[in-house]
Amino acid sequence: MNRNIITLMCAAAVIAPLTNAATPVPDQVSCAIADRQDFQRPDRVHLTGWIGSRVEANEKNRLVKMDSNRLLISYRKRPGGQEWDGEHVGKWLHAATLAWVNTGDPELRKKLDYTATELVKCQLEDGYLGTYTNDKRWTDWDVWAHKYNLIGLVTYIRYTGNMDVLPACRKVADLLCSTFGDEPGKRDIISAGHHVGMAPGSVLEPMVLLYRLTGEARYLDFAKYMLRAFEHPNGPKIVSRLLELKRVDKVGNGKAYEMLSCINGILEVYRTTGDPKLLEACLNAWKDMVDNRLYITGAASYGEIFHDNFDLPNVNNVGETCVTVTWLQFNAQLLRLTGEARFAEQLEHVVLNQLFGAQKPDGSAWGYYVEMEGTKPYRGSIDGHCCLSSGPRGVALIPTFATSVDADGVVVNLYDPGTAKLTLRDGKPVVLTTETIYPSDGKVIITVDTESELPFTFKARIPAWCRESTVKLNGKPVDAKIGGDGYAAIKRSWAKGDKVEMNFKMEPRMVVGDHKNEGKVAFMYGPLVLAADDELLGSSGFQLNAVSIGNPDLPALAIAPEAAPDAIKSWPNAQVFHLNAVVRGKPQAIRLISFADAGSLGKNYKVWLPLRPLSGGNGLMDGSESRSRQGNVDGSINP
Repeated sequence: MNRNIITLMCAAAVIAPLTNAATPVPDQVSCAIADRQDFQRPDRVHLTGWIGSRVEANEKNRLVKMDSNRLLISYRKRPGGQEWDGEHVGKWLHAATLAWVNTGDPELRKKLDYTATELVKCQLEDGYLGTYTNDKRWTDWDVWAHKYNLIGLVTYIRYTGNMDVLPACRKVADLLCSTFGDEPGKRDIISAGHHVGMAPGSVLEPMVLLYRLTGEARYLDFAKYMLRAFEHPNGPKIVSRLLELKRVDKVGNGKAYEMLSCINGILEVYRTTGDPKLLEACLNAWKDMVDNRLYITGAASYGEIFHDNFDLPNVNNVGETCVTVTWLQFNAQLLRLTGEARFAEQLEHVVLNQLFGAQKPDGSAWGYYVEMEGTKPYRGSIDGHCCLSSGPRGVALIPTFATSVDADGVVVNLYDPGTAKLTLRDGKPVVLTTETIYPSDGKVIITVDTESELPFTFKARIPAWCRESTVKLNGKPVDAKIGGDGYAAIKRSWAKGDKVEMNFKMEPRMVVGDHKNEGKVAFMYGPLVLAADDELLGSSGFQLNAVSIGNPDLPALAIAPEAAPDAIKSWPNAQVFHLNAVVRGKPQAIRLISFADAGSLGKNYKVWLPLRPLSGGNGLMDGSESRSRQGNVDGSINP
């Protein structure tokens, strides 16, 4: 159980004192490895389409409505609700701070100030900021809770400039440094928590962030101790096994959430120190997950654990949202560090499918396990489930990577209408305004606004699912060459009002099941994974368990988008998808819906549909895909 904070930037220069959310508090220590693609402050990118509606709902219907007193109760009345109840307030502070920067909502800012101030009041004299009584310290989830408190408070400091809570962060870090270590008289942090030490070990990430913010060398020394502890005889061997075996299921006990949390921390150490072996280990983990361990929707693990290659059942506690968000953060970290489009490809896939599939469309609730079939287990409270405060963090991070800047110019990673107010590396401003109804249509128009004629490169991700695309500049076709980083690039001197028009051909794809989905098929349209939903079938008198696919020939299936019925329309341009299926052995047209919206009204849904031809023949003929999982090393869903 854990998550990473892809939130804090290395300061390349001295920044003026913070007066509002637009001028973050700078780091005191520069990074050894400069990011290839910049982390964007959330106030720079405002999205207004389907993605933007989910970001807005996350803030208005979830984060701002959270009861601060509920978040704080286990700190005010130790031990309070256990076991890991203490993690929620730090997660909320992280997500709510990012959301406030994006929206400027004064009500959310008021709640942020209150919650951060009241949390710090709960700190004990020696620096302890957990929810356990003295006799139970460091035996369960309290290092974990300290990790999230640091993440939340450091993010809050960064963007609000409220330095009054920084001493509390230092006291937490100093307590950890004096308690844990491999020097005589100190405790073994691997033994202070769960999952072969990966739960307490994930405090690595905020300790590195706090080191860069404060310049206190002992915090970096602690991070180096954590890397040594991972390799102790009782440790999870994260780096060594990823370098040698290159399989995440061979690390520790395979617990996905905690492991990915540690990996995100390892990437922060890499960014800070430049040790190339750390990046190599993390890239090995990424490749293994993409090649062998991802579900078609971008989910990973079942029973919260990584299992053997292609061991991907459709049910059995599949798709923990905590894992989904740490996977998102992992890709966002690698996107920043490498500037490669393959990581943005994974981000689009997991955001538009598994992440949004776990979020109730109105933003008010989240699902813990969001499986390939069943019902969506939405829950509005945070009682008992780590995922219910993790999901909002993933959504709040989207504006930080949707559009960005690199050394060449601007980079577009996600497609949603809105505005990105960017600053090039030379300090020159560029505004990008996007018009589109993507993913309901493949046409995207981006208008470039500069103060004067300005030379730079415009980069855009051509989706890996797209077989045919065109790019026009000011109405004329242009050859946008794919560079070594995987982006289509246009290098020129840009003037105010220049328009880039991209058209991505939207078409259906059929994914033929293998391994545990042999004899089944699933469908995609553009970037979306589709599902059958009892809500749509019920209006025609059919039930989900009666539906199958009789003719796996794409033209015969006649998959085509239609406007979604009002009852399930989660945004103005939402669609459903006609499909010629078989119901009770007879041909019957049905409608599929995006996995993100499937089950949103509480009915059963299913991604993988059985293949039962009406008559004899090869049930796999003419299938356009050959795998039941999403992705290869390049992030493509094509074989």
